[in-house]
Amino acid sequence: MNLIPKEDAKVGAGYGDVLQKDGPVEFLNGTGVVCQNNNDYDTHFHATMCDASGQVFGGHIVKGYTPTLTTVDLIIFEIKNIEMLRVYDEETDLTQFLPK
Repeated sequence: MNLIPKEDAKVGAGYGDVLQKDGPVEFLNGTGVVCQNNNDYDTHFHATMCDASGQVFGGHIVKGYTPTLTTVDLIIFEIKNIEMLRVYDEETDLTQFLPK
């Protein structure tokens, strides 16, 4: 999923359809957050990858669309005394990250 222009969106852009890349690809780097979303947890993760020719690309990691050959090395840090939330924002019509 990448941002695309959307005239009907309040902010003029939104997420397009899930883009799939023929593999294999190499995971280079990633960042994201694990947040509470109502009574559940929401993972929002961006990745930088490259294909067999070395072309670099990136985007959102989408559940069910990112098979892994072996492992993804990942370190998760807990931030104490802060609630990490994702909540719907009427002004943008999007779910936004809201640390409290």
